[in-house]
Amino acid sequence: MDLLTGQKFEALRINQKFVTPQNRIKFYNQKANQFRQSVSYINKPLHVNVRILNDLLTGKNEAIFHKQFLMGKGFSFGVHTHYVEHNKNTHIAIYQYLIIPLENEQIKLIKK
Repeated sequence: MDLLTGQKFEALRINQKFVTPQNRIKFYNQKANQFRQSVSYINKPLHVNVRILNDLLTGKNEAIFHKQFLMGKGFSFGVHTHYVEHNKNTHIAIYQYLIIPLENEQIKLIKK
């Protein structure tokens, strides 16, 4: 039985699950789209953050910005990818960027 349409067919191979290659492609494209949509609530803000960080740190390895400046650019502090230990402290990171909070709402960004 075709996994996309539910149509019964005579399989030419033992592992054949689709009537046509187009059905197979459409089935797996739909499955991939469903997965992307299920994680988009976290991936979209991460991608926005990375674009902002890429723009701000072009040609630099580190810089200091005010938290309100970053928020004005659309940066979301609610999402990150992992934690990194830096100078015996643990800080959040977004892909290759380390985010270190400083005094007076200043944020130090380091590109690793």
